[in-house]
Amino acid sequence: MKFKYVKKLASLIGPYPYNPTLIFLFFFALYLSKFSPMVLDEPKGPLRWQLSSLILVIACIPGLTFSLSAYFLQRYRFWSKTNLFFYILEIASCQSLIFLMQPLMQALLRLRSKSRIQFAATANLNIYLASLALALIAVALMHRAERTISNRLSDADELVIRLEADRAELVKSGEELRRQTAQFLHDRVQSDLMVIGMNLKSVTGKSSPEVDEALDKASELLEKIRTSDIKNLVQILAPNFEVGGLSEALNQLNSQYLKIMEVSFDIDAAAEELEPKQLLGIFRIVEQALLNSLIHGPAGKATVVVKRSGSKELSLMIEDNGPGVDLETNNFGMGSAVIDSWVTILQGRREIHSSPGNGYKLEVNFSI
Repeated sequence: MKFKYVKKLASLIGPYPYNPTLIFLFFFALYLSKFSPMVLDEPKGPLRWQLSSLILVIACIPGLTFSLSAYFLQRYRFWSKTNLFFYILEIASCQSLIFLMQPLMQALLRLRSKSRIQFAATANLNIYLASLALALIAVALMHRAERTISNRLSDADELVIRLEADRAELVKSGEELRRQTAQFLHDRVQSDLMVIGMNLKSVTGKSSPEVDEALDKASELLEKIRTSDIKNLVQILAPNFEVGGLSEALNQLNSQYLKIMEVSFDIDAAAEELEPKQLLGIFRIVEQALLNSLIHGPAGKATVVVKRSGSKELSLMIEDNGPGVDLETNNFGMGSAVIDSWVTILQGRREIHSSPGNGYKLEVNFSI
């Protein structure tokens, strides 16, 4: 129980993220309020205005010293930003710099004013520790809300990273399942269909002409399913880019849309030289986007363009003539999640352009 209270107290002390602007304003206001009464000791006129200007400049020195130190510490520190001991050392170092500036500030004020402002002596340990405690309290009060927001953003970033990792793992699992299914269709189903076809041919001619004709038609249908339909399905489930490249794989994908949607392709030669993972990512994005065009449209036409958009960047664009959607209210569901997962895996960027009556356009850009 005691350890819990100690931990809570330590959390109240720090560490906090530094906001240089807030730190500067705090110390500027603190020293300005301390030096302002000196102005009243001067007679009205130019001398008072000169002293006022000097006080404004001098009041900036502690704020700039602390805020600049905090900025460079936050940007270039090589030790842990969550360690309380190092955090207190940082505040103590900044406070020490302000103490070192005080003789200069005192000398400047005495040149222009008859008042004798009293500065804390750096040699007095009690005063130094008291000022350090006040500095810790001030930084805590200024940055407590900011730390809460920063921690929540950090938690959100961790959740996003975890979600992206889960998506990548889900895609990986899905691809493995597709590969196993394709292997089963290729090795087992095709073999079984071939055996059945051979058995049907072996009994052809042993029955009536009508039965023989039915057996011939059944054999032809089985052969078509084995050599064409299953072959295309296997290629879609686990595309082999070494044979025919991306263009051939997309053409086979298009075979299932020929009767219901007109799809045209414009594939840059540079796309054929991509790594297998990038080729698979493009294929899956196109596959899902065309399915979306069919389901959410339905669209009558779609265009797929894959081209180099820079020396080290490739652009993928899928556009259809469907009814379009309102992007602010529409939830694309699982289809969009699949596309986003592949965009993340490819470390790319995606943009969607659509509105009611103006079709749907998806653009994905990634480095190559």
